[in-house]
Amino acid sequence: MSDVRLEHVTFRYGDVMAADDVTLHVREGEFFALLGPSGSGKTTILRLVAGFLQPQSGAITIGGRPVAGIPPYERHIGFVFQHYALFPHMTVAENVAFGLESRGVPRAEIRRRVSGGAGSGPADRAGRAPSGPAFRGATAAGGPGPGHCDPAPGFATG
Repeated sequence: MSDVRLEHVTFRYGDVMAADDVTLHVREGEFFALLGPSGSGKTTILRLVAGFLQPQSGAITIGGRPVAGIPPYERHIGFVFQHYALFPHMTVAENVAFGLESRGVPRAEIRRRVSGGAGSGPADRAGRAPSGPAFRGATAAGGPGPGHCDPAPGFATG
């Protein structure tokens, strides 16, 4: 995991201010929740950190390194969308393993991560894809959710 910093970040969708001079620091290992009403900019901030959007002003650093211009797949940030995508024909463990395999994680590390909790529920034993919170867990653990991102430091929306 790495520290994530936003310094005076601003982003607009046309005339709509979605993030106005946002400054925050999420420390390595810290549990962080971004809460607010609909339309308050939560998802925009997460998209900025993940690299799906670029700030119009301000700076974002991950692990002390500026990430301007670094594509999402090189940031190693987990981003669990409100509407996530898993393969319905795979178990939880298979979904987690797929995401890790696609990034070239060694097999021993994949086994360690999968055995660390993913794939231990009834949906996995029955061979069905998960539903509800298990979807979120599988994508955050490395499943094929949008962007196939690493779970650290782990952001979530929803």
